[in-house]
Amino acid sequence: MESPEDGREPIVRAATRLFAALGYDGTSIAQIADSAGREPADVHVHFATKREIYLEVMEQARGLLGCVVEAGAGELLNAPPERRPEALHRFIDEYLDMCVAHPEAPALWMHRWLSDASDIADVEDNSTQPLIQFAVDSVATVARPAGADPLHTTYTLIWCIHGFALSGVLDGTGHRCGVEDVRQLGRFRAHMHLMLGRALDLPEPEPEGPATAP
Repeated sequence: MESPEDGREPIVRAATRLFAALGYDGTSIAQIADSAGREPADVHVHFATKREIYLEVMEQARGLLGCVVEAGAGELLNAPPERRPEALHRFIDEYLDMCVAHPEAPALWMHRWLSDASDIADVEDNSTQPLIQFAVDSVATVARPAGADPLHTTYTLIWCIHGFALSGVLDGTGHRCGVEDVRQLGRFRAHMHLMLGRALDLPEPEPEGPATAP
């Protein structure tokens, strides 16, 4: 017999895919049920409303964001000045890697930035805003000494990574290359390191490599 939690999970997975692709406003309970292989009545056994499903989906997305911010931004916040360039690079890498591994996360946030589910403010007010503020406070350790704006520096990191993770870039032939293209992903990663490092007037970390004989 299927447990209540087992019954919820396929619904949440289906809703995550649909909300990421179509947005909250463009997704119906009937679509979620069909994608999950359920009847609409089965969905309502676990969730009274589409709003409840959305809040569950966004809480999981917030969990992914939280793991990266608490680790990466936490390291940057506590790093001594000489280790901050390396800590910033790791924060960039960890955030990018999360978006590559979980493309639904940037897609869900992108829809919200375009005013999807604008009547549901709980996501930012109750959970995401403290995380973003923690990231801003961490970035401030490298932004303020350079005379840069910590808030907009943080959002530059987020916007650029979300944009590349979702859309990639056009190469010289008009072909769209994204995170599945290992070479382009490496180029984008290096670009983010260079762009933010130079914007914040940070020394470039020493490249890692085998020690040379004296």
